[in-house]
Amino acid sequence: MENVAKLLRGKGFTVIVPQPSHVRHGHKPQELKTKYDKATLTKWEGEGAFSHLENIRKSDVIYIFNQGSYLGPAVTVEIGYSLALEKPIFARAKIKDITVTNFVKAVVSPQNLVKYLENEK
Repeated sequence: MENVAKLLRGKGFTVIVPQPSHVRHGHKPQELKTKYDKATLTKWEGEGAFSHLENIRKSDVIYIFNQGSYLGPAVTVEIGYSLALEKPIFARAKIKDITVTNFVKAVVSPQNLVKYLENEK
């Protein structure tokens, strides 16, 4: 994701990349469950989820960096939030869920997203 963010930043776009809990709290993913109790992990995940929604609110465009067409429950919530805010949504890979495909403006590579956004400026 960070490589795509660099590409977009290099073209003058402001990019917000969501940070998973282990990154925000300076741990490797496998360390979290052994070092912290469920209440702490749940709190951190909630903070992260609300942070992602705040980032969506600040954004002009949403790009789903879905490798292998995967969309987890959190991304599905974020798509719904983006729709409610009338944000255009793009995806890196084709989405398998037939309902969600209706909400995605286009499936484009990062390079084609740059071209698309440059044309919209």
